[in-house]
Amino acid sequence: MPSVEIRGNTDLRKALRRFAPDLDKELRKELTRALKPVVKAARGFVPVTSDIMHGWQPRSFSEARFPFYDYQTIVRGIGFTTAVSKPNKNGFTSNAQIFNKSAAGAIYETAGRLGQPQPWVGPKAGGSSHKVSRSNWEGAGAQFIDNLNSEPLVSSLAGRGRLIYRAWAQDRGIAVGISMRAIDKAVSIFYARANAGTLDKAA
Repeated sequence: MPSVEIRGNTDLRKALRRFAPDLDKELRKELTRALKPVVKAARGFVPVTSDIMHGWQPRSFSEARFPFYDYQTIVRGIGFTTAVSKPNKNGFTSNAQIFNKSAAGAIYETAGRLGQPQPWVGPKAGGSSHKVSRSNWEGAGAQFIDNLNSEPLVSSLAGRGRLIYRAWAQDRGIAVGISMRAIDKAVSIFYARANAGTLDKAA
Protein backbone atom coordinates (compact mmCIF):
# COMPACT_ATOMS: atom_id res chain seq x y z
CA MET A 1 0.00 0.00 0.00
CA PRO A 2 1.56 3.34 -1.01
CA SER A 3 1.94 5.71 1.94
CA VAL A 4 3.71 8.81 3.19
CA GLU A 5 4.83 8.91 6.82
CA ILE A 6 5.60 11.67 9.33
CA ARG A 7 8.22 10.25 11.65
CA GLY A 8 9.06 11.55 15.08
CA ASN A 9 9.35 10.51 18.71
CA THR A 10 6.56 7.98 19.13
CA ASP A 11 7.53 7.49 22.81
CA LEU A 12 6.50 11.11 23.24
CA ARG A 13 3.02 10.31 21.89
CA LYS A 14 2.63 7.54 24.45
CA ALA A 15 3.67 9.91 27.24
CA LEU A 16 1.31 12.60 26.01
CA ARG A 17 -1.66 10.23 25.95
CA ARG A 18 -0.89 9.12 29.48
CA PHE A 19 0.17 12.33 31.21
CA ALA A 20 -0.95 15.23 28.99
CA PRO A 21 -3.96 14.24 26.87
CA ASP A 22 -4.68 17.89 26.11
CA LEU A 23 -1.29 18.19 24.39
CA ASP A 24 -1.91 14.98 22.46
CA LYS A 25 -5.28 16.34 21.30
CA GLU A 26 -3.68 19.58 20.15
CA LEU A 27 -0.90 17.70 18.35
CA ARG A 28 -3.44 15.56 16.50
CA LYS A 29 -5.26 18.74 15.50
CA GLU A 30 -2.08 20.23 14.05
CA LEU A 31 -1.15 17.01 12.25
CA THR A 32 -4.64 16.96 10.73
CA ARG A 33 -4.17 20.56 9.57
CA ALA A 34 -0.90 19.55 7.93
CA LEU A 35 -2.09 16.41 6.16
CA LYS A 36 -5.65 17.25 5.13
CA PRO A 37 -4.66 19.54 2.20
CA VAL A 38 -2.32 16.86 0.82
CA VAL A 39 -5.08 14.25 0.92
CA LYS A 40 -7.49 16.66 -0.78
CA ALA A 41 -4.94 17.31 -3.53
CA ALA A 42 -4.29 13.58 -4.00
CA ARG A 43 -8.00 12.87 -4.35
CA GLY A 44 -8.19 15.64 -6.92
CA PHE A 45 -5.64 13.84 -9.09
CA VAL A 46 -7.86 10.76 -9.48
CA PRO A 47 -9.36 10.69 -13.02
CA VAL A 48 -13.15 10.56 -12.90
CA THR A 49 -13.22 7.90 -15.62
CA SER A 50 -10.72 5.38 -16.97
CA ASP A 51 -11.36 6.24 -20.61
CA ILE A 52 -7.62 6.35 -21.23
CA MET A 53 -7.31 2.88 -19.71
CA HIS A 54 -8.84 0.64 -22.37
CA GLY A 55 -9.96 -2.60 -20.76
CA TRP A 56 -9.69 -1.34 -17.17
CA GLN A 57 -13.44 -1.45 -16.67
CA PRO A 58 -15.86 -3.37 -14.40
CA ARG A 59 -16.09 -7.05 -15.31
CA SER A 60 -17.99 -10.09 -14.13
CA PHE A 61 -16.92 -11.62 -10.80
CA SER A 62 -15.23 -14.55 -12.53
CA GLU A 63 -12.95 -12.17 -14.40
CA ALA A 64 -12.23 -9.80 -11.51
CA ARG A 65 -8.87 -11.14 -10.35
CA PHE A 66 -7.41 -7.80 -11.44
CA PRO A 67 -9.24 -4.94 -9.65
CA PHE A 68 -11.33 -2.78 -11.95
CA TYR A 69 -11.10 1.00 -12.03
CA ASP A 70 -13.68 2.77 -9.89
CA TYR A 71 -13.32 6.49 -9.16
CA GLN A 72 -15.24 6.47 -5.87
CA THR A 73 -13.36 3.45 -4.53
CA ILE A 74 -10.00 5.06 -5.24
CA VAL A 75 -11.00 8.43 -3.75
CA ARG A 76 -12.38 6.79 -0.60
CA GLY A 77 -9.18 4.78 -0.26
CA ILE A 78 -7.02 7.91 0.03
CA GLY A 79 -6.87 9.25 3.58
CA PHE A 80 -4.72 9.89 6.60
CA THR A 81 -4.31 8.91 10.23
CA THR A 82 -2.68 10.70 13.15
CA ALA A 83 -2.39 7.52 15.20
CA VAL A 84 1.05 6.13 16.00
CA SER A 85 1.74 3.22 13.67
CA LYS A 86 2.93 -0.23 14.63
CA PRO A 87 6.66 -0.85 14.03
CA ASN A 88 7.41 -1.91 10.45
CA LYS A 89 9.81 -4.71 9.56
CA ASN A 90 12.74 -2.37 10.24
CA GLY A 91 11.38 -1.29 13.61
CA PHE A 92 10.34 2.21 12.50
CA THR A 93 7.08 3.83 13.54
CA SER A 94 5.33 7.00 12.39
CA ASN A 95 3.37 9.75 14.12
CA ALA A 96 1.05 10.21 11.15
CA GLN A 97 0.50 8.69 7.74
CA ILE A 98 -1.17 9.45 4.41
CA PHE A 99 -2.32 6.26 2.68
CA ASN A 100 -3.71 5.03 -0.64
CA LYS A 101 -5.23 1.71 0.36
CA SER A 102 -7.50 0.54 -2.48
CA ALA A 103 -6.03 -2.02 -4.86
CA ALA A 104 -7.03 0.00 -7.93
CA GLY A 105 -5.66 3.17 -6.34
CA ALA A 106 -2.33 1.51 -5.57
CA ILE A 107 -2.09 0.28 -9.16
CA TYR A 108 -2.87 3.68 -10.62
CA GLU A 109 -0.43 5.30 -8.17
CA THR A 110 2.61 3.21 -9.02
CA ALA A 111 2.10 1.33 -12.32
CA GLY A 112 5.24 1.60 -14.45
CA ARG A 113 7.46 2.71 -11.56
CA LEU A 114 9.97 -0.04 -12.32
CA GLY A 115 10.17 1.06 -15.96
CA GLN A 116 8.92 -2.27 -17.29
CA PRO A 117 5.85 -4.49 -16.91
CA GLN A 118 5.71 -7.42 -14.51
CA PRO A 119 6.84 -10.79 -15.87
CA TRP A 120 3.99 -12.48 -17.72
CA VAL A 121 2.94 -15.98 -16.58
CA GLY A 122 -0.54 -16.19 -18.10
CA PRO A 123 -3.99 -16.74 -16.57
CA LYS A 124 -3.48 -20.46 -15.92
CA ALA A 125 -0.32 -20.13 -13.85
CA GLY A 126 -0.49 -21.28 -10.25
CA GLY A 127 0.55 -19.36 -7.16
CA SER A 128 -0.70 -16.12 -5.67
CA SER A 129 2.20 -13.73 -6.25
CA HIS A 130 1.22 -10.15 -7.09
CA LYS A 131 4.59 -9.59 -8.78
CA VAL A 132 3.64 -11.32 -12.02
CA SER A 133 1.06 -10.66 -14.76
CA ARG A 134 -1.71 -13.22 -15.25
CA SER A 135 -3.35 -11.40 -18.17
CA ASN A 136 -4.68 -13.34 -21.14
CA TRP A 137 -2.40 -11.39 -23.46
CA GLU A 138 1.36 -11.25 -22.92
CA GLY A 139 1.57 -7.62 -24.02
CA ALA A 140 -1.16 -6.39 -21.70
CA GLY A 141 1.24 -5.11 -19.05
CA ALA A 142 3.25 -3.00 -21.49
CA GLN A 143 0.07 -1.64 -23.07
CA PHE A 144 -1.35 -0.83 -19.63
CA ILE A 145 1.73 1.23 -18.75
CA ASP A 146 1.73 2.95 -22.14
CA ASN A 147 -1.87 4.02 -21.56
CA LEU A 148 -0.84 5.64 -18.27
CA ASN A 149 1.93 7.70 -19.84
CA SER A 150 -0.47 10.62 -20.20
CA GLU A 151 -0.37 10.80 -16.38
CA PRO A 152 3.37 10.43 -15.69
CA LEU A 153 4.84 9.43 -12.35
CA VAL A 154 5.91 12.37 -10.17
CA SER A 155 8.91 12.06 -7.85
CA SER A 156 8.82 13.16 -4.22
CA LEU A 157 11.09 12.53 -1.25
CA ALA A 158 8.65 9.80 -0.17
CA GLY A 159 8.46 8.00 -3.52
CA ARG A 160 7.16 8.23 -7.10
CA GLY A 161 3.49 8.16 -7.99
CA ARG A 162 0.46 9.80 -9.54
CA LEU A 163 -1.72 10.50 -6.48
CA ILE A 164 -0.38 10.83 -2.91
CA TYR A 165 3.27 11.04 -4.00
CA ARG A 166 2.36 13.68 -6.58
CA ALA A 167 0.46 15.63 -3.91
CA TRP A 168 3.39 15.25 -1.51
CA ALA A 169 5.77 16.68 -4.11
CA GLN A 170 3.38 19.55 -4.83
CA ASP A 171 3.15 20.36 -1.10
CA ARG A 172 6.89 21.20 -1.12
CA GLY A 173 7.47 20.37 2.54
CA ILE A 174 4.70 22.51 4.03
CA ALA A 175 3.03 19.53 5.75
CA VAL A 176 6.35 18.34 7.17
CA GLY A 177 7.12 21.81 8.49
CA ILE A 178 3.76 22.15 10.23
CA SER A 179 4.07 18.64 11.68
CA MET A 180 7.61 19.05 12.97
CA ARG A 181 6.83 22.42 14.58
CA ALA A 182 3.78 20.89 16.25
CA ILE A 183 5.83 17.99 17.59
CA ASP A 184 8.58 20.32 18.82
CA LYS A 185 5.99 22.51 20.55
CA ALA A 186 4.43 19.51 22.28
CA VAL A 187 7.88 18.35 23.44
CA SER A 188 8.73 21.78 24.88
CA ILE A 189 5.46 22.14 26.76
CA PHE A 190 5.59 18.55 28.01
CA TYR A 191 9.09 18.94 29.48
CA ALA A 192 8.21 22.33 30.94
CA ARG A 193 5.31 20.71 32.75
CA ALA A 194 7.51 17.84 33.86
CA ASN A 195 10.10 20.21 35.31
CA ALA A 196 7.35 22.18 37.05
CA GLY A 197 5.83 19.01 38.46
CA THR A 198 2.40 19.69 36.93
CA LEU A 199 1.95 16.62 34.76
CA ASP A 200 -0.22 14.88 37.33
CA LYS A 201 -2.72 17.74 37.06
CA ALA A 202 -3.07 17.13 33.33
CA ALA A 203 -3.37 13.34 33.67
